[in-house]
Amino acid sequence: MNTQKLPVAASKNSPHLPKNCPQLLMAALTVGTLAGMAGVRWPVLMTGSFLVFLTCPLAPEVLGFFTGGGLYLVGRTLDIGHEALLYFNAGAFLLPIFSLVVRLLYKKRAYALTAVFGLWELWAMLGLGLLMLVRLPDSLFEEYGAQKIKYYLVNNAVSFFSPVLASAVWGKTGLCRFLKGVFLGGLALTMYFWVSKSYLDLPLNIYAVLNFNPIELSRLIGLFILLLVIGRGVAVPHPLTLFLVTAASAAMILLGARGPALALVIALLCGGIVASRREFRLLPALVVSLFVLIAVYVSSHYWFSPDFFSLADNGRWQLYQAALTAFGQNPVMGAGTGSFAGISPEPGIYYPHNLFLESAAELGFPGLALSLMFVFAPLARLVLWRKKTKGTALAVSLLVFCLLNAMLSGDIPGNYLLWLAAGVAASLAMTDPERCR
Repeated sequence: MNTQKLPVAASKNSPHLPKNCPQLLMAALTVGTLAGMAGVRWPVLMTGSFLVFLTCPLAPEVLGFFTGGGLYLVGRTLDIGHEALLYFNAGAFLLPIFSLVVRLLYKKRAYALTAVFGLWELWAMLGLGLLMLVRLPDSLFEEYGAQKIKYYLVNNAVSFFSPVLASAVWGKTGLCRFLKGVFLGGLALTMYFWVSKSYLDLPLNIYAVLNFNPIELSRLIGLFILLLVIGRGVAVPHPLTLFLVTAASAAMILLGARGPALALVIALLCGGIVASRREFRLLPALVVSLFVLIAVYVSSHYWFSPDFFSLADNGRWQLYQAALTAFGQNPVMGAGTGSFAGISPEPGIYYPHNLFLESAAELGFPGLALSLMFVFAPLARLVLWRKKTKGTALAVSLLVFCLLNAMLSGDIPGNYLLWLAAGVAASLAMTDPERCR
């Protein structure tokens, strides 16, 4: 039985951490189960308030939980509306972030952040945000451009800095605690999917689960699988791991999102290749085989996902051509933040469903260069690093998974999980200075 945890076990800075594991696991199961069974607002409101109460002692776990699916589980079940969800989003993240900053200053560990300034992904992340702001006045769709910047700050920047701040305060244990929260958020989301039985309405309404985009839900569940299989965030016996993987894999397939499924398979294989020990390589290979078998069975015997193995591009190629045309017309500075919404060949489609084409079309060569540097600088550092650890395998698999998703769907703010993956890679480099070289 393998009971190893994420990058490093609890250190002397957090001797109480192992005692919290059963309670945190039970809390995640309770949140998902109550939300699925109740179908009313008050249980989820209570669990949300409970998590806010825990912000001070458990800031990394709370941040991770909301990032890993808890935000949509609470916010969408409450049905608070799009604009209110933004404020809930900001509050759920900013309160724990504020707590981490206070702890950082109180423990006089601000110097720990100096290591991150030597990483290319930090400057690429800041440069993209600044460039989006500078190019907003020339936007062909300024309202959407302003919304992108707003969510870039609330989603992307927070997702990047959450593991970085947790690592600055507690070292490797802080990163472990944050990823444990992400794992628990995905666990709660998976529990909700099955207990609520809302998936039964998917053939008639693809937004039946939490009234939300199935691609985004599938990404979060895929992230949960990666943390379960490669990260081993909570000590889970192998039989229970396979059970949870089966439940999560079936949920992804029923959601019918082909991009996240393909990205998950490739990410699992990449994580297994990078892993340093044989037992860490065997489990990802077994999970890939299990995932494929489940996909074949579900698509063959049920009406939920009849086109799961289809190679149709769903109009993506037309969007890619439009983005390339826009880039060719203004390659130096691009058309402006959010401008693709004004030139899209498909009404109502505001982005080309490709991170690099979106950056090139709206922000020109500078945006394209920054987005490439943001992704491939940490990926190259991890691959070239001689000391391959389980943390390295997890970071590589997260980056590959989120990168492939970003190349197939979503806009820049919608791909905030890629910023989370880059933040995890930066945190590993911070806690091991030799990786920064």
